[in-house]
Amino acid sequence: MPAGELQADEGADARAVDAAASRRIPVQARSRERVERVLDTAARLVDELGPEAVTTASIAAAANVSIGWLYDFFPNRESVFDAVVERSFEKVTPLAEGVHASMPNADWRETLDAVVWTLFDFYRAEPAFRVLWFSRFQSGAMVARNRQLDLAGVGRAYERMHNRGLDLVGVDPEHALHLVIGIIDKGLDLAFLIDPDGDRDIIEQTIVAAVAYLERYAGDKGRTR
Repeated sequence: MPAGELQADEGADARAVDAAASRRIPVQARSRERVERVLDTAARLVDELGPEAVTTASIAAAANVSIGWLYDFFPNRESVFDAVVERSFEKVTPLAEGVHASMPNADWRETLDAVVWTLFDFYRAEPAFRVLWFSRFQSGAMVARNRQLDLAGVGRAYERMHNRGLDLVGVDPEHALHLVIGIIDKGLDLAFLIDPDGDRDIIEQTIVAAVAYLERYAGDKGRTR
């Protein structure tokens, strides 16, 4: 991508994140509980009815909050959908860390395989996430927030993999892990675009591609089994 286009794209990402961040955040515990109830309700309605059929009024009614209260925290339906997806994104890093904790003796290849399959199951089970992520309601704020979270987690991801024997030589480790995260993200996207329940062969090939790329730069420590 040309430098000018890249800068424009990054500027759009920043504006989208700023717009999402401008949404009012509840301070009181009661309001936080209501917001969570609204998001749970919106996710359920999206899965049951599809996002096109869900309105702010239907969300408010099903969540037992007033429409005025809802608009205090969410200016429109799309901002509710964005919050549902962002909440899902924030579960990804703890999921990966949980896989690592559950496999203390596994090498980096085995762990990477397990993480990808855990994410596959997450895509399948997380309320409304898959439906919204692959719909026309995938907003710039959603995409930008996902990129932001990926960037923030790259260093920690390499640290976890390095502790399991991956030692990258001849490439910037953070750049490499960022690319691997991109491969995994694209593989998951493709798997669910091909099959709403997830194409397992695409996931297998995604893991093959990610491992092969890392092995290209793995030092002796990374090649031992």
